[in-house]
Amino acid sequence: MITVQEAEKLILDNIGRIGAETVPITEAAGRSLQEPLTADRPLPPFNRAALDGIAISSSAYNMGARVYPVEGVAAAGAPPLELKDFKACIEVMTGAVMPTGTDCVIPVEEYEMTKKGAKLPDGMIVEFGQGIHEMGTDCDEGAELLAPGIALTAKEIAIAASIGKYELRVSKSPRIAIISTGNELVSIVQTPEPYQIRRSNDLTLATALAAAGYGDTELIHIPDDPEQISKSIKDAMSRCDALVLAGGVSKGKYDYIPETLVKLGVAIRFQWVSQRPGKPMWFGQFSRERERLPVFALPGNPVSCFTCLRRYVIPALDKWTDRPAPRPFYVKLDHDLTFKQELTLFLPVVLDPRPSGELWAKPALFNTSGDFSSVAKTSGFIELPRKRSVFPQGEAFPYYEWPS
Repeated sequence: MITVQEAEKLILDNIGRIGAETVPITEAAGRSLQEPLTADRPLPPFNRAALDGIAISSSAYNMGARVYPVEGVAAAGAPPLELKDFKACIEVMTGAVMPTGTDCVIPVEEYEMTKKGAKLPDGMIVEFGQGIHEMGTDCDEGAELLAPGIALTAKEIAIAASIGKYELRVSKSPRIAIISTGNELVSIVQTPEPYQIRRSNDLTLATALAAAGYGDTELIHIPDDPEQISKSIKDAMSRCDALVLAGGVSKGKYDYIPETLVKLGVAIRFQWVSQRPGKPMWFGQFSRERERLPVFALPGNPVSCFTCLRRYVIPALDKWTDRPAPRPFYVKLDHDLTFKQELTLFLPVVLDPRPSGELWAKPALFNTSGDFSSVAKTSGFIELPRKRSVFPQGEAFPYYEWPS
């Protein structure tokens, strides 16, 4: 049995990198950028009015001009105008090209429009360049705007669109098979017999993965039959990029998953982790077309399954797809706690923000690793290290938020 830290290292050291593909910009959100994006022209590409008002020559005001006849209106998206009379003005809209012969913008609320033109009061400070977003002040042509490896959110998509990148080179989006096993599990639309339960792990995993940015999933359920398990997993390996299995990984008579995976050529990296919940966890990889593709076999108990997904699977997928993984932050335990087993404890908690800005964690009581109704009331879990039995109030521990 290995430690949590050893399991984490084995997964991240072996996960590698998924390939890249070119997709339309409309399909790139959530992916990791795999090319640098550079400015195709200076930004802004011209001197632009930064606000609504009138464009004038600053020297005209400083030489005594106070009323400015209006020669025209410069709208955003229109060709530039030219100021013909040094002591006149052109009305400008935000985003418009600054008219030739003008060098500043007076805000609309600072002048009075009369029959003779825009009237400016005495005592104003009128300076060259005020109210203007000057050409190239954001960046020069050829400047790198986004580096490879950044996750593409709405902000980055806006930048890509602004430089005309209608297609982007991004990390592939993996298709993930979510496989549950067990004769006791029935569809959620069925009325279970007294000895059966409705299937929930596969939907839980799919929902959590979608929330983490991995929405291309296929749900598969297999009864406890070695031949069916082998055939279904083999088929999934042929068409999916990653496998996440729930159940059948312990040492029970009907726990066929570990043996089946090995027979199918999956290289085992580890099985069994000194943690609670989730001790019977399995990780391996299979080879296909020169790629090493991940297989995560998680315990069937709902809390164990969900915890292992958050602690190991999602961070591994983030590294695999070259996305920046959210780091755990630390929260303080709000009362003394004792845990005597030689295991790392993943303890569900409710966050308790304090006026001081500190985050404290209130442990939640739950019966077993199948008690998902209690865990549903929590916001995440803290990780308490093994080889300790006493955890005092006020000590800080890593906190992992549940996928939402």
